[in-house]
Amino acid sequence: MAKHPKHRREAFDGATVRARFDNARITPETATLFREADSLAMVAALSPSVRRIVRDRARYIVYNCPYAWGMLDTYATDIVGPWLSVSFPRGQIPENVRDEITNAFDEWALKVELWEKLKTLVRAKTTDGEAFATFYTDSTIVDDANAVTLNLALVECDRVESWTEMVTRENETDGIRFDAYRHPTEYRVLKYHPGDYRAIKNIRSRAGEWIKAENVIHYFEVLRPEQVRGVSDFVSILDIPAEQKAYRAAVTTTATNAASVSGVLSTDNVPECFDENDESLGKCAMEVKPNTVFQMQRGSFVSLPEGWQVTQLQAQQPTSLYNDFVRSLIAEMARCLSMPVNIAMCDSSQHNFASAKLDHATYGKKIQTVRSTLVTKVLDRIFAKWLEEYAIRKPQTPAVKAALRRTEWLFAERGNTDVMKDASADNTRLGNATTNLAALYAKDGKDWKRETDQAIEEKVHILVHWRETCRENGLPEDTPCPFFANGGATPAAPTEDQLEHEAQRNPGKKA
Repeated sequence: MAKHPKHRREAFDGATVRARFDNARITPETATLFREADSLAMVAALSPSVRRIVRDRARYIVYNCPYAWGMLDTYATDIVGPWLSVSFPRGQIPENVRDEITNAFDEWALKVELWEKLKTLVRAKTTDGEAFATFYTDSTIVDDANAVTLNLALVECDRVESWTEMVTRENETDGIRFDAYRHPTEYRVLKYHPGDYRAIKNIRSRAGEWIKAENVIHYFEVLRPEQVRGVSDFVSILDIPAEQKAYRAAVTTTATNAASVSGVLSTDNVPECFDENDESLGKCAMEVKPNTVFQMQRGSFVSLPEGWQVTQLQAQQPTSLYNDFVRSLIAEMARCLSMPVNIAMCDSSQHNFASAKLDHATYGKKIQTVRSTLVTKVLDRIFAKWLEEYAIRKPQTPAVKAALRRTEWLFAERGNTDVMKDASADNTRLGNATTNLAALYAKDGKDWKRETDQAIEEKVHILVHWRETCRENGLPEDTPCPFFANGGATPAAPTEDQLEHEAQRNPGKKA
């Protein structure tokens, strides 16, 4: 590589490079624009009083704005889905053990209403900024098939706080105690909610209990380093629903007032006035009484004095820009969740299929990211706690225990509008081995082994029952079965060995 000439190198010796950011300059304009900026630490910025104000306002918006309520409900439903299934790595766990544990966990999840609680956690985290849950022993859910007494209690974030906001201990921050590496060790949970009437009347309403961190789930999103408490996902759009509501009320009032008046009478024929000496004073507008209301019978003709005109009042509200303005506000609200405006409004009238699909791609990535956090912070911890108690009653080998901890949660995908196109694509990818049954069934939140076993069992049952029916009615055993018409050739009639094997598997069944 050629070197720079010596005189060019010497030209920069001792020179000082000066650079600046325009937005770092202090001018009257920037001082006004950034007057609320501060250098507070995240712990100070999210003090208990600040979080309380934001939390209360976010709850108010959700409960009083139908768009915010619908966005929250859709968001939680899309993340959790109608159901969830847990799966484990294959080849490392015996099939019977794998199926037994999967079924036992599914039964336990139904008893403790785990999926409903999971949706509530997502709603609380989105609105309040964080969600808490504690593990406890519940002997009422025990039965012969499932002896696990673990249960999950949801706790409002209002109940997790220190005795006072001015905490002087270095290892305690806002109701949480930490170790030397800033890992939570304990959470202080109040006996009553601060807004509960029992807490208001009870002098010991501030009493709380320190619970070990291993028994507490704290679900929130970390925005900055050293953040220990969460803030509402709606914090940046809290003013938008109020503005939309005020604008809607103004438009409604204006339209109502305009619709209440049928027409306006006007004239330029103002009478001339004279004084007591009969001298003209000019036009006497004061002789005309304004704001006079005339009742008119519907469907009648109107006769006006000479020089008077009647004009029908046209209601100009809502204006043509009203829908666009509201749609723009809803799009701004939905952006904090990466949600397309057509989903937030449940209205795709202004979208075509291609544009809606592009908007949904970003939303799909957001859902996947939130699910991954939900798995690591909530679901994996719940399953590990459940497995710990389950293994006490039904011991497993260390290798199986290690494999069971590598869980895979199967969420139901949101799906596509064009079902036939998706089915064709799935069939093509199966044919060229770019996907597999496990991946396809996982999109529906189902375990492929369980589903294929069920499909095989159904086919075998149909075929055996068809052959039996054919024999009983004097038909050849190779008579085509209508349920296999679209699946290619009808399977051949079973041999004697196959029939004997089937009889051994099902001794009480007719051979």
